[in-house]
Formats: sequence, C-alpha cells, structure tokens
Amino acid sequence: MLQVFVNRCLRRIMGIRWPEVISNEALWESTMGTTCQDPIQMQIKRRKWRWIGHTLRKEEGAIEKDALDWNPQGHRARGRPKITWKRTIQTEIGKAGKTWLEVKALARDRVGWRTFSEALCSSRSDRN
Repeated sequence: MLQVFVNRCLRRIMGIRWPEVISNEALWESTMGTTCQDPIQMQIKRRKWRWIGHTLRKEEGAIEKDALDWNPQGHRARGRPKITWKRTIQTEIGKAGKTWLEVKALARDRVGWRTFSEALCSSRSDRN
C-alpha cells in the first residue's frame, strides 16, 4: 500500500495524467536519475536495521535494549500466530544464517554491522 502511494505521488510530480499509461517499472526508471530512491520496502527495512543496530549498541539497562530481549509470558489465543515486528526480525536473521546472539555481538562492530545490514537490505536478498 505504501508503494502505491509513492507511485501515485511520483506520477503527480512528473505530471503523468490518466490518458498517458506508463508502467511502474518505466516510472521508476524515469525517476531513478532524478530522485535516486529505492522502493519503499527497502527504505523501511534499511531504517529498521539501522535502528536495531543503534539500539543494540546502547548501554546496559536502556529501556529500548531491554525491550528487544523481552519475552512476555502468558497464554496466546487460538489460531495462527500473529506476524509481529520481532518475528519478522527473527525470520530475516534466520534467512541470513545467524542467531539473535550473533547479531547482538555483531552490532558492537559498526563496520561489520553496516555490511550485515546492507546484505540484509539488498534487493537480491528479497528475491531468494
């Protein structure tokens, strides 16, 4: 839904009206030289991993850092488990072949974290 909104905004900015039919790929190719934007899903994913790295480097006792490790106790409702933010992180880490403890240790090294997060956020990793 966000990408649809971005495409609509780009069409308005470029002055493309209804009779002029242009595909989304052509729209992005024509705007790549002028706007240099990645698809919105990549931008969100990149910002998410930057925030995680920033949070994992915080000092001990920081509320944000504790929230990443917090495991609520109790019974869940019947049915399919909800797709939560934490579960999406865990699946992305699993696809990269890492564990949460390895990711926490990797976040201390900024250069290593940057290469790890860029590898996660590359367009090639989403195709696989």
